[in-house]
Amino acid sequence: MLCGAVAAVGLVSYIAVKDAETTTTSTVTISAVGIYALSIPTCATWNENGTTTSGNQNGSLGYDLGSLYYPVSIFIDNDDILYVCDRDNARILKLYPNSTTGIIVAGNGTAGNESNQLRGPKGVAVDQYGAIIVADSDNYRIQKFLQNSTIGITLASNTSYNPLGQMRDLHIDVNNNIYITDSNNNQVGQYIPYSSMGIVLAGGGPSGSGLDQLYSPFGNFMDANNSLYVADSGNHRVLKYLPGSLNGTIVAGNGTAGSSLYQLNVPRSIIVDNNGYEI
Repeated sequence: MLCGAVAAVGLVSYIAVKDAETTTTSTVTISAVGIYALSIPTCATWNENGTTTSGNQNGSLGYDLGSLYYPVSIFIDNDDILYVCDRDNARILKLYPNSTTGIIVAGNGTAGNESNQLRGPKGVAVDQYGAIIVADSDNYRIQKFLQNSTIGITLASNTSYNPLGQMRDLHIDVNNNIYITDSNNNQVGQYIPYSSMGIVLAGGGPSGSGLDQLYSPFGNFMDANNSLYVADSGNHRVLKYLPGSLNGTIVAGNGTAGSSLYQLNVPRSIIVDNNGYEI
């Protein structure tokens, strides 16, 4: 394999990995066992100059199919088709390779709570059957859009027995388990197929800085060993949770916002490569 090449297995998702000061892009693959696995050669490098693949070249906001209005999440499938979570346009756009004009595949561009609408979506993923899964954050629900359908099916919503707040991140694995970060409830939850009840994997109590607590978390990542990583944004750190444990270990940051190499500033996303390095 050439240096910089990525061995992809299954669906491919490109996730913006960032804190309040920096943004980079990497490639995530979903392995055959259904757990995220990132494969980056140790000699890989990136061009510092990016190429605009969606949105206006000058960075201006817009409403047409060639524009975006505060996009917050993306997903790329095995065919290099790009899905953009266009938050303030209340829609998911699909862009084919080498095209800068999108097709609306979820939401209708008007914020609302009908089955064909979204409000403040903040996460998108596509399963192996072509269904689009959306964290419909401001409606406090997880929506599923079957292939070629613009009518959403609610997989989970905010109820007294299943509190679901502002979702900041959403991923799926090849077993169709859904992983969401709920910043209102300071937790990361898992939703297994055919269940509208979430399983708390991290946090879940009042906000705090204890190793069993989170404070406005954003990104989450599950590695090939079933270890969960959480970008604990309000605590300026990344926590690692071993399988079955609700007590995390700090693996990045020191709990204080800063620009030093041992600090983070409101981290928003986290991925881990096949060598165990956090990005």
